[in-house]
Amino acid sequence: MRKFLVVTFIVAVSVFAVAAMYLSVRGDSVSFTPAVASVVDHAECTTPDISVPLSGLAQMDSQFPPTTEPGYPPSDFEPVALIRCERGENAAGGLTIDAVRLEGDVSAVAEAFRTDSQRFRDNISADCAIREIVPVGLWFVDASGNAFRPAWPSAPCGFQDAPLETLDTLHEVSRQQHPIDAISADEPGICTDSIGSLFDLTTPDDVERSVRSENTGYSPLDSPLATPVDDVGRLQVCRYNLGRESPHIRLTLTDSAELMHAAAAAPIAPPCDLIAQQVASIDLRRADGSGGTQVLAELDGCQRIRFGGYRQIPTSITELLSR
Repeated sequence: MRKFLVVTFIVAVSVFAVAAMYLSVRGDSVSFTPAVASVVDHAECTTPDISVPLSGLAQMDSQFPPTTEPGYPPSDFEPVALIRCERGENAAGGLTIDAVRLEGDVSAVAEAFRTDSQRFRDNISADCAIREIVPVGLWFVDASGNAFRPAWPSAPCGFQDAPLETLDTLHEVSRQQHPIDAISADEPGICTDSIGSLFDLTTPDDVERSVRSENTGYSPLDSPLATPVDDVGRLQVCRYNLGRESPHIRLTLTDSAELMHAAAAAPIAPPCDLIAQQVASIDLRRADGSGGTQVLAELDGCQRIRFGGYRQIPTSITELLSR
Protein backbone atom coordinates (compact mmCIF):
# COMPACT_ATOMS: atom_id res chain seq x y z
CA MET A 1 0.00 0.00 0.00
CA ARG A 2 1.39 3.41 -0.93
CA LYS A 3 1.74 5.97 1.82
CA PHE A 4 1.82 9.72 1.58
CA LEU A 5 2.01 12.95 3.54
CA VAL A 6 -1.32 14.78 3.51
CA VAL A 7 -2.09 18.40 4.41
CA THR A 8 -5.66 19.81 4.51
CA PHE A 9 -6.19 23.44 3.45
CA ILE A 10 -9.16 25.68 4.26
CA VAL A 11 -9.07 26.88 0.67
CA ALA A 12 -9.86 24.08 -1.78
CA VAL A 13 -6.73 23.03 -3.63
CA SER A 14 -6.91 20.34 -6.32
CA VAL A 15 -3.60 18.48 -6.49
CA PHE A 16 -2.80 15.32 -8.39
CA ALA A 17 0.24 13.86 -6.66
CA VAL A 18 3.63 14.11 -8.27
CA ALA A 19 6.41 12.92 -6.11
CA ALA A 20 6.45 10.65 -1.82
CA MET A 21 6.79 11.17 1.82
CA TYR A 22 5.15 8.20 3.48
CA LEU A 23 2.64 8.37 6.33
CA SER A 24 -0.54 6.28 6.31
CA VAL A 25 -3.89 8.06 5.95
CA ARG A 26 -7.37 6.87 5.03
CA GLY A 27 -10.48 8.40 3.52
CA ASP A 28 -8.67 11.19 1.66
CA SER A 29 -9.25 9.94 -1.90
CA VAL A 30 -12.20 9.82 -4.27
CA SER A 31 -12.92 7.67 -7.32
CA PHE A 32 -13.38 8.96 -10.84
CA THR A 33 -13.57 7.60 -14.37
CA PRO A 34 -11.55 9.18 -17.21
CA ALA A 35 -13.25 10.17 -20.43
CA VAL A 36 -13.97 7.25 -22.76
CA ALA A 37 -11.18 6.59 -25.26
CA SER A 38 -11.66 7.26 -28.96
CA VAL A 39 -11.40 4.27 -31.29
CA VAL A 40 -9.17 4.60 -34.36
CA ASP A 41 -8.71 2.26 -37.32
CA HIS A 42 -5.27 0.92 -36.30
CA ALA A 43 -2.63 0.96 -33.58
CA GLU A 44 0.38 3.18 -34.25
CA CYS A 45 3.84 3.19 -32.63
CA THR A 46 5.66 5.65 -34.92
CA THR A 47 3.92 8.91 -34.00
CA PRO A 48 6.32 11.43 -32.38
CA ASP A 49 4.66 11.24 -28.97
CA ILE A 50 5.58 7.53 -28.85
CA SER A 51 8.65 7.03 -31.06
CA VAL A 52 10.74 10.03 -29.97
CA PRO A 53 10.73 9.26 -26.22
CA LEU A 54 11.35 5.55 -26.84
CA SER A 55 14.21 6.23 -29.25
CA GLY A 56 16.09 8.42 -26.78
CA LEU A 57 16.16 11.31 -29.24
CA ALA A 58 14.66 13.41 -26.46
CA GLN A 59 14.72 13.16 -22.71
CA MET A 60 12.10 10.66 -21.56
CA ASP A 61 10.25 13.34 -19.60
CA SER A 62 9.90 15.61 -22.64
CA GLN A 63 6.31 16.41 -23.45
CA PHE A 64 4.78 15.50 -26.80
CA PRO A 65 1.01 15.98 -27.21
CA PRO A 66 -0.61 12.56 -27.76
CA THR A 67 -1.77 11.96 -31.32
CA THR A 68 -4.51 9.74 -29.87
CA GLU A 69 -5.62 10.57 -26.34
CA PRO A 70 -5.74 7.62 -23.90
CA GLY A 71 -9.07 7.04 -22.19
CA TYR A 72 -11.42 4.65 -20.43
CA PRO A 73 -12.17 1.43 -22.37
CA PRO A 74 -15.34 1.79 -24.50
CA SER A 75 -18.08 -0.56 -23.28
CA ASP A 76 -18.77 -1.98 -26.76
CA PHE A 77 -15.13 -2.65 -27.68
CA GLU A 78 -14.15 -6.36 -27.74
CA PRO A 79 -10.34 -6.60 -27.60
CA VAL A 80 -8.52 -9.70 -28.83
CA ALA A 81 -4.93 -8.50 -28.31
CA LEU A 82 -2.75 -5.63 -27.18
CA ILE A 83 -0.07 -3.75 -29.08
CA ARG A 84 2.78 -2.49 -26.89
CA CYS A 85 5.28 -0.03 -28.37
CA GLU A 86 8.87 -0.76 -27.38
CA ARG A 87 12.44 0.36 -27.97
CA GLY A 88 14.02 -2.47 -29.99
CA GLU A 89 16.99 -3.59 -32.03
CA ASN A 90 17.28 -5.28 -35.41
CA ALA A 91 19.73 -7.98 -36.49
CA ALA A 92 22.20 -5.35 -37.73
CA GLY A 93 22.28 -3.61 -34.34
CA GLY A 94 20.16 -0.69 -35.50
CA LEU A 95 17.61 1.05 -33.29
CA THR A 96 13.98 0.20 -33.95
CA ILE A 97 10.58 1.11 -32.58
CA ASP A 98 8.67 -2.14 -32.27
CA ALA A 99 4.94 -2.81 -32.33
CA VAL A 100 4.67 -5.95 -30.18
CA ARG A 101 1.42 -7.93 -30.37
CA LEU A 102 0.48 -9.57 -27.06
CA GLU A 103 -2.19 -12.23 -26.60
CA GLY A 104 -3.52 -14.36 -23.76
CA ASP A 105 -6.14 -13.46 -21.17
CA VAL A 106 -6.88 -10.10 -22.76
CA SER A 107 -10.23 -9.88 -20.94
CA ALA A 108 -8.44 -9.79 -17.59
CA VAL A 109 -6.23 -6.95 -18.80
CA ALA A 110 -9.27 -5.04 -20.06
CA GLU A 111 -10.97 -5.43 -16.67
CA ALA A 112 -7.86 -4.09 -14.93
CA PHE A 113 -8.09 -0.96 -17.09
CA ARG A 114 -11.81 -0.60 -16.29
CA THR A 115 -10.96 -0.10 -12.63
CA ASP A 116 -11.97 3.33 -11.32
CA SER A 117 -9.13 5.77 -10.88
CA GLN A 118 -8.39 7.40 -7.53
CA ARG A 119 -7.32 10.95 -6.72
CA PHE A 120 -7.03 13.10 -3.62
CA ARG A 121 -10.08 15.07 -2.51
CA ASP A 122 -10.16 18.72 -3.57
CA ASN A 123 -9.16 19.98 -0.10
CA ILE A 124 -6.09 17.75 0.09
CA SER A 125 -2.54 18.55 -0.96
CA ALA A 126 0.04 15.77 -1.04
CA ASP A 127 3.79 15.54 -1.44
CA CYS A 128 4.44 12.10 -2.94
CA ALA A 129 7.88 10.55 -3.42
CA ILE A 130 6.87 7.95 -5.99
CA ARG A 131 7.83 8.69 -9.59
CA GLU A 132 5.85 6.30 -11.77
CA ILE A 133 5.77 6.36 -15.57
CA VAL A 134 3.34 4.20 -17.54
CA PRO A 135 4.13 2.63 -20.96
CA VAL A 136 4.69 5.23 -23.65
CA GLY A 137 2.43 3.51 -26.18
CA LEU A 138 -0.14 0.82 -25.39
CA TRP A 139 -3.17 -0.18 -27.47
CA PHE A 140 -6.09 -2.59 -27.26
CA VAL A 141 -7.07 -3.98 -30.67
CA ASP A 142 -10.14 -5.88 -31.84
CA ALA A 143 -10.58 -8.55 -34.49
CA SER A 144 -10.91 -5.89 -37.22
CA GLY A 145 -7.71 -4.09 -36.20
CA ASN A 146 -9.51 -1.11 -34.66
CA ALA A 147 -7.68 0.21 -31.61
CA PHE A 148 -7.76 2.53 -28.62
CA ARG A 149 -5.19 3.69 -26.08
CA PRO A 150 -6.17 2.93 -22.48
CA ALA A 151 -5.69 5.45 -19.68
CA TRP A 152 -3.75 3.76 -16.88
CA PRO A 153 -5.90 3.79 -13.69
CA SER A 154 -4.43 6.30 -11.28
CA ALA A 155 -3.83 6.14 -7.54
CA PRO A 156 -3.53 9.23 -5.32
CA CYS A 157 0.28 9.08 -5.48
CA GLY A 158 0.85 7.53 -8.88
CA PHE A 159 -0.80 4.61 -10.67
CA GLN A 160 -2.37 1.28 -9.79
CA ASP A 161 -0.41 -1.97 -10.15
CA ALA A 162 -3.19 -4.28 -11.40
CA PRO A 163 -2.74 -3.48 -15.14
CA LEU A 164 0.97 -4.30 -14.92
CA GLU A 165 0.23 -7.61 -13.18
CA THR A 166 -2.24 -8.67 -15.87
CA LEU A 167 -0.02 -7.47 -18.73
CA ASP A 168 2.76 -9.68 -17.39
CA THR A 169 0.57 -12.76 -18.03
CA LEU A 170 0.36 -12.10 -21.79
CA HIS A 171 2.75 -13.54 -24.35
CA GLU A 172 4.30 -12.08 -27.47
CA VAL A 173 2.99 -13.47 -30.77
CA SER A 174 4.54 -11.06 -33.27
CA ARG A 175 6.79 -8.02 -33.53
CA GLN A 176 6.79 -5.42 -36.29
CA GLN A 177 9.99 -3.39 -36.31
CA HIS A 178 10.29 0.17 -37.60
CA PRO A 179 13.98 1.18 -38.09
CA ILE A 180 15.17 4.58 -36.90
CA ASP A 181 17.50 5.57 -39.73
CA ALA A 182 21.25 5.67 -39.00
CA ILE A 183 20.92 5.28 -35.22
CA SER A 184 22.51 2.39 -33.36
CA ALA A 185 20.64 0.55 -30.62
CA ASP A 186 23.71 1.32 -28.47
CA GLU A 187 23.03 5.06 -28.81
CA PRO A 188 22.96 6.36 -25.21
CA GLY A 189 20.36 9.03 -25.87
CA ILE A 190 20.07 12.53 -24.45
CA CYS A 191 20.99 13.34 -20.84
CA THR A 192 20.84 16.59 -18.89
CA ASP A 193 23.93 18.78 -19.29
CA SER A 194 24.87 18.82 -15.61
CA ILE A 195 23.89 17.41 -12.28
CA GLY A 196 24.26 18.74 -8.76
CA SER A 197 25.73 17.24 -5.62
CA LEU A 198 24.08 13.86 -5.09
CA PHE A 199 25.72 12.18 -2.12
CA ASP A 200 26.29 13.13 1.51
CA LEU A 201 29.06 12.05 3.81
CA THR A 202 27.79 9.60 6.44
CA THR A 203 28.84 8.71 9.98
CA PRO A 204 28.46 5.49 11.98
CA ASP A 205 25.37 7.06 13.59
CA ASP A 206 23.84 7.63 10.15
CA VAL A 207 24.43 4.01 9.24
CA GLU A 208 22.98 2.80 12.55
CA ARG A 209 19.80 4.79 11.92
CA SER A 210 19.55 3.30 8.42
CA VAL A 211 19.93 -0.21 9.81
CA ARG A 212 17.20 0.41 12.40
CA SER A 213 14.77 1.67 9.75
CA GLU A 214 15.63 -1.03 7.19
CA ASN A 215 12.45 -3.05 7.79
CA THR A 216 10.11 -0.09 8.24
CA GLY A 217 11.34 2.44 5.66
CA TYR A 218 10.28 2.84 2.06
CA SER A 219 11.94 0.65 -0.56
CA PRO A 220 11.78 1.35 -4.33
CA LEU A 221 10.88 -2.32 -4.71
CA ASP A 222 7.53 -1.50 -3.04
CA SER A 223 6.48 0.16 -6.32
CA PRO A 224 6.52 -2.55 -9.04
CA LEU A 225 5.48 -0.20 -11.86
CA ALA A 226 8.21 2.31 -11.01
CA THR A 227 11.00 -0.21 -10.41
CA PRO A 228 11.57 -2.84 -13.11
CA VAL A 229 14.00 -5.61 -12.17
CA ASP A 230 13.69 -8.82 -14.21
CA ASP A 231 11.87 -6.90 -16.97
CA VAL A 232 14.24 -3.93 -17.10
CA GLY A 233 15.13 -2.60 -20.55
CA ARG A 234 18.48 -1.44 -21.90
CA LEU A 235 19.35 1.25 -19.37
CA GLN A 236 20.70 4.66 -20.22
CA VAL A 237 23.62 5.66 -17.97
CA CYS A 238 24.20 9.41 -17.75
CA ARG A 239 27.68 10.07 -16.38
CA TYR A 240 29.11 13.25 -14.86
CA ASN A 241 32.56 14.33 -13.71
CA LEU A 242 32.54 17.09 -11.03
CA GLY A 243 28.90 17.71 -11.92
CA ARG A 244 29.62 18.27 -15.62
CA GLU A 245 28.55 16.02 -18.45
CA SER A 246 30.81 13.08 -19.28
CA PRO A 247 30.45 10.45 -22.06
CA HIS A 248 27.21 8.51 -21.59
CA ILE A 249 26.56 4.84 -22.33
CA ARG A 250 23.67 2.42 -22.81
CA LEU A 251 23.92 -0.94 -21.08
CA THR A 252 23.08 -4.25 -22.72
CA LEU A 253 20.03 -6.13 -21.48
CA THR A 254 22.29 -8.56 -19.62
CA ASP A 255 24.21 -5.74 -17.93
CA SER A 256 21.00 -3.89 -17.10
CA ALA A 257 19.58 -6.96 -15.37
CA GLU A 258 22.87 -7.49 -13.53
CA LEU A 259 22.76 -3.91 -12.24
CA MET A 260 19.18 -4.24 -11.03
CA HIS A 261 19.70 -7.58 -9.28
CA ALA A 262 22.74 -6.11 -7.54
CA ALA A 263 20.79 -3.00 -6.51
CA ALA A 264 17.87 -5.06 -5.21
CA ALA A 265 20.21 -7.16 -3.02
CA ALA A 266 22.63 -4.39 -1.97
CA PRO A 267 23.26 -3.94 1.78
CA ILE A 268 23.33 -0.61 3.56
CA ALA A 269 26.60 1.19 2.84
CA PRO A 270 29.18 1.70 5.61
CA PRO A 271 30.16 5.22 6.75
CA CYS A 272 31.65 7.40 4.01
CA ASP A 273 34.06 10.35 4.30
CA LEU A 274 34.99 10.68 0.62
CA ILE A 275 33.36 13.06 -1.85
CA ALA A 276 32.78 11.42 -5.23
CA GLN A 277 33.98 13.32 -8.29
CA GLN A 278 32.40 10.95 -10.83
CA VAL A 279 28.75 9.92 -10.61
CA ALA A 280 26.13 8.26 -12.77
CA SER A 281 22.38 8.72 -13.00
CA ILE A 282 20.17 5.89 -14.28
CA ASP A 283 16.40 6.09 -14.77
CA LEU A 284 14.97 2.58 -14.52
CA ARG A 285 12.83 1.88 -17.57
CA ARG A 286 11.38 -1.11 -19.36
CA ALA A 287 11.58 -1.39 -23.13
CA ASP A 288 8.10 0.19 -23.27
CA GLY A 289 9.29 3.28 -21.38
CA SER A 290 7.53 2.49 -18.10
CA GLY A 291 9.29 2.73 -14.76
CA GLY A 292 10.58 5.95 -13.23
CA THR A 293 12.75 5.05 -10.23
CA GLN A 294 16.13 6.77 -10.33
CA VAL A 295 19.37 5.07 -9.31
CA LEU A 296 22.37 7.27 -8.57
CA ALA A 297 25.85 5.77 -8.35
CA GLU A 298 29.26 6.99 -7.20
CA LEU A 299 31.89 5.86 -9.70
CA ASP A 300 34.71 6.79 -7.35
CA GLY A 301 34.82 7.88 -3.72
CA CYS A 302 32.90 5.37 -1.58
CA GLN A 303 31.25 3.75 -4.63
CA ARG A 304 27.73 3.77 -3.18
CA ILE A 305 24.35 3.86 -4.86
CA ARG A 306 21.22 5.73 -3.82
CA PHE A 307 18.43 3.19 -4.03
CA GLY A 308 16.08 3.56 -1.10
CA GLY A 309 19.02 4.96 0.87
CA TYR A 310 22.78 4.62 0.52
CA ARG A 311 23.78 1.08 -0.40
CA GLN A 312 26.99 -0.70 -1.31
CA ILE A 313 27.23 -2.46 -4.65
CA PRO A 314 29.99 -4.81 -5.85
CA THR A 315 33.07 -3.36 -7.53
CA SER A 316 32.02 -5.21 -10.69
CA ILE A 317 28.93 -3.00 -10.95
CA THR A 318 30.97 0.17 -10.52
CA GLU A 319 33.27 -1.06 -13.29
CA LEU A 320 30.25 -1.83 -15.45
CA LEU A 321 28.96 1.74 -15.09
CA SER A 322 32.44 3.19 -15.72
CA ARG A 323 33.16 1.52 -19.07
